[in-house]
Amino acid sequence: MQDRISSAANVLELGSIDKDEPYTDPHYGHTWSYVPRLGSAVYGMTGNFASSPIDHFAKGVFLRVPFRRIPVMEVGSIEELFSFAGRIHSPDPTIKVMWRGQTQEYLMSRSAEQSKRLFGEAQVMEPSLLPSASRASVDFSSVFASWCAVLDAYLMDKSQMFSSSSSDDSSLNELRSFQASYNYRLWALATAQHYGLPSIGLDVTPNLDVAILFALYSFTVDRNTGKTAMRRLEEEESPVVYAMSAFENDLLDDATISSPFLQCARPKAQSAHFLCTSWGLAPNKAAERIFVAIRLKNHRNWRLPKDVRDLFPSSRIDEFVAFLLEIRSKWPKVSEDGLLNRVYYMD
Repeated sequence: MQDRISSAANVLELGSIDKDEPYTDPHYGHTWSYVPRLGSAVYGMTGNFASSPIDHFAKGVFLRVPFRRIPVMEVGSIEELFSFAGRIHSPDPTIKVMWRGQTQEYLMSRSAEQSKRLFGEAQVMEPSLLPSASRASVDFSSVFASWCAVLDAYLMDKSQMFSSSSSDDSSLNELRSFQASYNYRLWALATAQHYGLPSIGLDVTPNLDVAILFALYSFTVDRNTGKTAMRRLEEEESPVVYAMSAFENDLLDDATISSPFLQCARPKAQSAHFLCTSWGLAPNKAAERIFVAIRLKNHRNWRLPKDVRDLFPSSRIDEFVAFLLEIRSKWPKVSEDGLLNRVYYMD
């Protein structure tokens, strides 16, 4: 929406503009037909917003995104976290409550001038949820064709398996129909993210157990082999879990976009959904879906709900990761073009 101004803006600075030319926020894609005046806070000033029903949890600490402030709360036990989560419900069936765990909070970097125009302050805490392609400065469209070639080879293996079985004509027809459908490209986007390739979205989950594990474990990938080591965070580290409200149509779930025989083991284990909100001049759009940030304290004493290894089925169980590792070994040029050196696994 062009020329949108928050009701929490600085009204004293809205009467004039700095320049009569278009202005765009490169992180969210919001645009104005003019350059907002310094201090006008077109996204709203943090202290000017009316209190929301959960703002009291923040104790005065807020993250900022366009037109909203996000309360930051602290929890000192896993029981406290689950108690809070149990009180969250979406009255709109098209908006889903999703979770994302991170080993630390990442913040956007802006110039003081830009921040003053948008937020009315030289510096605010603005969460960074940039997709992996943006973080790695990779143009995903430049590798997508190579990635789809790898997926085509995987589907060809499946097709040959079905062709050799006289009882699998229906599965073969379903696979061919799927490969010709738009959902095949959506599945390609989501699967790239699930297995470590740069993508234009993020993994989120409706399962808080999973988000907690991603918040409390750090993963280190050997780029030569893809083998991944993990470690539990130390108490002095600062993990965070984001509660997010995602529009149903922005979520890609293997269970709904692909055939049962193409639903991979890893996204199943993680209840992973691909949140596809980061396009063009709006790479940080996913941050607008956060409605509360939860910082985890005393976390070394938490008794975790499951083993983190369960989130990454081994290549003996996950036939798709086994296929990717085979391609990586047999077809080095395809692997290089498709960035398969970023595929990671645990065994």
